[in-house]
Amino acid sequence: MRKSDFDNIIKSNLIAYIGIDNFGYTVSKTGKTYSDYYNNLVFARFIEEMNSDRYRDAFRAYNAGKGSELNENRGRYGKMPPKMASVASSSRFCYLALRDGARALGGSGQVKFEYACAIPGMSGIPPQLDAYISVENIYVEAKCHEIFDSHRIVLKEKYWDYIYGVDNKFGFPVLERLSGSEFEIPLVVFGIKKYRSMFDIKQLLCHLLGIAAQKNDSATLVYLFFKPKVKRLDEQKQIDVVFDMLIEEVNAIFNSKPIQQFCMNYKIKFWAVAEYAQIMSALNESNMITLARI
Repeated sequence: MRKSDFDNIIKSNLIAYIGIDNFGYTVSKTGKTYSDYYNNLVFARFIEEMNSDRYRDAFRAYNAGKGSELNENRGRYGKMPPKMASVASSSRFCYLALRDGARALGGSGQVKFEYACAIPGMSGIPPQLDAYISVENIYVEAKCHEIFDSHRIVLKEKYWDYIYGVDNKFGFPVLERLSGSEFEIPLVVFGIKKYRSMFDIKQLLCHLLGIAAQKNDSATLVYLFFKPKVKRLDEQKQIDVVFDMLIEEVNAIFNSKPIQQFCMNYKIKFWAVAEYAQIMSALNESNMITLARI
């Protein structure tokens, strides 16, 4: 299954609910229309609802966030629609799943979106978690079609001491700093015997360092995936195959020695879950399935 196939399944499910006329975002500057995005009017209504009294804190977080989720932005091929207008947007998914609370994840109180976890002494934009529930110290990273991207672990030179320095908490051997602006960690270190992974381990490492810097007594990092439920058996089997591969990777990574060592040092627990539903909606016990937990 390709990323575009996955997006088409999500869109087809949505069409069955709200109709085909709700899609096709036209970028104001170029006039180009993107079919896998909600149209301009529908997205404007979505923003209007988010900016209502009930969800205004979420609106402020996304509007001020570094990801430019609510506005047209410049992409590799020119001006693009707002990220959150995409039918497969992970930020949109996170918002819809948790905007009314995170009880399914054991969280109480307000969910904070676009939550930054700064690493001491590290310049630039700090690691951004998609959501945070402060009462239980639950951090959430949401994923949708990103699992179809190919990931390697390429980090900027400024992370070297956190990975291979004398005081690193992953249990990596101390190595002499290499020259160059970046360095790569082999995937096999985390139990992945492939050249590229579905799971973004680089981002995971940055998130762990950011969470550890918050000095919580303990914390839980939840990876929240969206698994569309479909009626066609052939499509459902293809999705199941993808998620079987994802489960295998997640378990390998979560149980790898570096991750186990780091999480033991900082009392961080892992949980990977998926919302298994026809369309993105509030996460609850009936539509949530566990993929891995340590």
